[in-house]
Amino acid sequence: MLDFFSQAALLSLLLLALAYVRLARAISYSGGVPRVGSPGVLGYIQTALKWTIHAEDVIKEGRQQFFGKPFVIPTLFNEMIAVNEDLQLPYTMDEHQLRNPYQARVLRTDVNRAIPSYIPEILDESVLAMNEAFKHSGQEASGVPVFDTMTFLIARISNRVILGKELCRNENFLNAIVRFAETTPLMAPFIQWSPLLLRPLVYFVLSNILGGKKQPLTYIVPYLKRRIKEGQIITEKSGLVSEYLIQNAPADESIEGIAVRLLNINFGSIHTSSIFITQTLFEIALLPAEDIESMRTEVKEALDSEGGWTKGALDKFHKIDSALREIGRYYGLMYFALPRYTMVDCDLGDGLYVPLGHRVAIDMTAIHFDPNIYPDPYRCDVFRFSKLREQNGDDSAKYGFATVDSSYLPFGAGRHACAGRFFAAMELKIMLAHILLEYDISYPPCVNQRPSNATFNGAIIPDTKARIIFKPRGHQDHQS
Repeated sequence: MLDFFSQAALLSLLLLALAYVRLARAISYSGGVPRVGSPGVLGYIQTALKWTIHAEDVIKEGRQQFFGKPFVIPTLFNEMIAVNEDLQLPYTMDEHQLRNPYQARVLRTDVNRAIPSYIPEILDESVLAMNEAFKHSGQEASGVPVFDTMTFLIARISNRVILGKELCRNENFLNAIVRFAETTPLMAPFIQWSPLLLRPLVYFVLSNILGGKKQPLTYIVPYLKRRIKEGQIITEKSGLVSEYLIQNAPADESIEGIAVRLLNINFGSIHTSSIFITQTLFEIALLPAEDIESMRTEVKEALDSEGGWTKGALDKFHKIDSALREIGRYYGLMYFALPRYTMVDCDLGDGLYVPLGHRVAIDMTAIHFDPNIYPDPYRCDVFRFSKLREQNGDDSAKYGFATVDSSYLPFGAGRHACAGRFFAAMELKIMLAHILLEYDISYPPCVNQRPSNATFNGAIIPDTKARIIFKPRGHQDHQS
């Protein structure tokens, strides 16, 4: 097998070789929609590179230059006018994810119906995992690295009900599944930038350097085989997500195929939820003490009124729910929403059209920062939506974190909206409520402002080095 440096050199040569092919195709676009950036080959390259690390600036430039009309954004992969291609599923997971994505149906039906039964399991694992993760945080002035800590917590807590206690507490498995979740979105753009013929080779090289699906599958596949052989799936009826996936698998599905679908679910859970909870903690740590206490009071009152940790109690965590939704509005996950590929030539009117095979997306910031929809949009107000509930006397899910509409797009929209968002909302509410009840959170003494985000290829990533101190508050009365 090639060593690391040989693999890196090979990858560099491949990328250089494919650059001309990609660039020639990209610049040949002739749909009539104006392109942001300077004209010519050099202008295209400069703007594409700028998009990769400063996507927000490119979108703002296009919005100002073309006054709200459609415009083309050059990227290193292809033009995008403002999800297979985004994650390169045939390589990072497998092609069966596309032909019959029944895991999404399972999430929308069986898993969503099982959410009330998951609450005690998620709470139990949250308590155990956080006790271990924050054991020494209160005594250390530097605190813990928030993003990395939350990523491992999400992986462990989610897998309590995805694969069960055996794997969710297996440190080697957690390391493997977290590495998979973190490196998949990094590998996908390089695969995208490659010609179809070279994509398998590019994935092979990258997965050997960064880590791919192979390592976590060495834990999941034997686990599934053993459970099926022992008849546990049929007899125990534990309600695990993996159990529902097996029960709904078509007759021709292999155990390996089910395992890869569980990787898909893990990726969605770990990648998305770790970003949301990290960004939310960054904001909560800046709040005045009285605002944090108001969140605690609301949680305690909800638990008292509903007799403990139930779905009814979680539904009353309005301020936590509002904080999560505001994070989705203000920061989100990407600078664009609802990416689609044109299946035919699309006439936009005024002599403009989008040719077959081009990607179209919505400028999400233009919607999420529209003052006609969100007053004072450039202020991150974690209580924005809980205030709206109070003002309008509306206790419905209209202002909820997991509710999608035409003005709130971090989870997509319509029938393609994220199938796991209700599970994520349940898990994040429990985790944040437990943190608020059990810990005082603050930045280290030397930090006096919120950590900055990074961007990569249009994705928004919280500061992975930032730290927060979690200081235990002593025994509380709302653990069960």
